[in-house]
Amino acid sequence: MPRICITDLNGHSTSSRPIGVFAWMMQLEDKKLRLIHLLLISAAIYLIYTDIMEANTSSKLQKIHLIFRYGNLISKILWIVTLRSKRWQYTELVDLFENQTRCILGNERVYRHSTKVRRIFVPLCIMFVVQTIFISVFYRPIMILYGTNDYFHFGKSLTFGLLRAVFICIYPLYTQLIIECCLHIHACWLTVDKQICLLKNIDRRALTIDKIREVRSMYSIAAVITEKMDSFLRFPIAIFFGFYIMANFIFFVQFWTELSLNKLIRFVWRCTVLALVISNMIYIHYLSHKSFDGVYALSYGKHPLQVNNEIHLFLDRIGQSNVGFSFLKISLITPTFVTSLASATLTFVLSLPSLIEESI
Repeated sequence: MPRICITDLNGHSTSSRPIGVFAWMMQLEDKKLRLIHLLLISAAIYLIYTDIMEANTSSKLQKIHLIFRYGNLISKILWIVTLRSKRWQYTELVDLFENQTRCILGNERVYRHSTKVRRIFVPLCIMFVVQTIFISVFYRPIMILYGTNDYFHFGKSLTFGLLRAVFICIYPLYTQLIIECCLHIHACWLTVDKQICLLKNIDRRALTIDKIREVRSMYSIAAVITEKMDSFLRFPIAIFFGFYIMANFIFFVQFWTELSLNKLIRFVWRCTVLALVISNMIYIHYLSHKSFDGVYALSYGKHPLQVNNEIHLFLDRIGQSNVGFSFLKISLITPTFVTSLASATLTFVLSLPSLIEESI
């Protein structure tokens, strides 16, 4: 018998579906997707080539930064290419909760939560893209035109600047995909939490085994989807923590040694995005763990023996789960994980004075 969930259908039924360029790419046909992959790979190769030609590698810090930068670029290229073979897996994963529970992920709570996160991230993306386009696309051609009036070199510089900007803009779009996938998992767990709240509001005489089993099944489906999404994002999350965080602190050293408004804006953007992504990953574990409190509250009531047994089975199911996104399936991304990461970061920060002295 199909499940029917009570949801708020106020035009917000699509608020849980991931949006963005990468989510759009997943829906393309093979030929169009192959063309976009070719463009991205060409832009990445040109970006690496221009960086190598223009970079000043006189200091160890600059060399380390370039190693991280190129490693980040190459890893992103490899993952973007693999999206072609994984796009069907992604499409099925996004629709899995609604297909199996017959519950639309469009209630008012999901809409408010998704909108709040997107209102923070979208302006950050726009700020980064505008700055990137100005610096990588228009600044150098304008200087050429202003200094020499050479329209040929102006057009050449503008064309290659556009190609360079294409891949630089991948950074916020790549991060957006991780955040959007987090929001989709949030929507699943917020819906489970809402169904648990509905169970708590049911009169104890009307609470039946079937109703508890239905929500317990929904919990299990949300846990499976979280695990599958974690597997799908295993490589992007590893890249994010492996390159993005370390590159942030290397960039901080560069900013500290050579203060400028451009670097200040980029540093604030990086730190804000870092905090936003990590907090959304942690929130997945929080929502899954929060279900225990709601189900445990049901056990306070005076229920028939069979209903009590079903409640305890539900509690055992939650207690056996350790749900959330992970770092290479090694450690869940929880507040404890972030604390350990902060400790490792502090160790790195303590070495900054020596790095600064070498870079001067």
